[in-house]
Amino acid sequence: MRGIMAPKDIMTNTHAKSILNSMNSLRKSNTLCDVTLRVEQKDFPAHRIVLAACSDYFCAMFTSELSEKGKPYVDIQGLTASTMEILLDFVYTETVHVTVENVQELLPAACLLQLKGVKQACCEFLESQLDPSNCLGIRDFAETHNCVDLMQAAEVFSQKHFPEVVQHEEFILLSQGEVEKLIKCDEIQVDSEEPVFEAVISWVKHAKKEREGSLPDLLQYVRMPLLTPRYITDVIDTEPFIRCSLQCRDLVDEAKKFHLRPELRTQMQGPRTRARLAPALQVAVKGSACRLRRLSPQWTGLGSGPGSRWLASTGLS
Repeated sequence: MRGIMAPKDIMTNTHAKSILNSMNSLRKSNTLCDVTLRVEQKDFPAHRIVLAACSDYFCAMFTSELSEKGKPYVDIQGLTASTMEILLDFVYTETVHVTVENVQELLPAACLLQLKGVKQACCEFLESQLDPSNCLGIRDFAETHNCVDLMQAAEVFSQKHFPEVVQHEEFILLSQGEVEKLIKCDEIQVDSEEPVFEAVISWVKHAKKEREGSLPDLLQYVRMPLLTPRYITDVIDTEPFIRCSLQCRDLVDEAKKFHLRPELRTQMQGPRTRARLAPALQVAVKGSACRLRRLSPQWTGLGSGPGSRWLASTGLS
């Protein structure tokens, strides 16, 4: 009997949750609370040990020699009472209610109080809301609050959806430096350079007097040699902003030379002649043949794809 009664450590699945529920009930009834957080003249009773266990901010406050260490009341600045209530609910229940309406207040507050779980939840929520109309704003918001993963996700989204992104107000309101950073990127996914050129012109036209002088600096990041000769002559050549700028004309002449003098293309290789990342392309070939020549020295050329691929196929009888 003793041989089959060996000691065993057993962990229950409900213990931690049960403790949290009990602590939350004690908080709501103001039982055994030893500190009151005051936000916008509203009081929030709480337990120091719970706050310190969940937040490095409160841990430092209650364990160091700060003046708040022994005070029964602690004033919290920089957040609203409604946000404080959401954060305390998370501390005691491990659940946070994130919405479009509160996330812009919730994330900075979570950063202030060093509540990593809330910060992560806000970042995941914002990533799920990425859209061509808001991805640039979310990227800046993420950068401000040092949310690296969210910032990278927003950047990738803006690159992947560049033609749609530049149609929205967030793009038009970018600074010159921010526009440069976006359009110089190799990872922009476009079928051609046309939307890049048109985005630059739209940005300049939005505030002509202030931005017209920025056009030559921006245009150097548009890969005009990769545009078709017809687009260069029919669209770019007729654009008044281009015709009025000698520097812009030089860039257009470079693009024309690339097409008119193909023997010089090797010497002209540079950032403006390098293709950007093409959109994902899938090609499926399906069919059958009644007859197949087993060996033929004949080769047929195909158009260039977005990248090099070596594939093998087999003829099946």
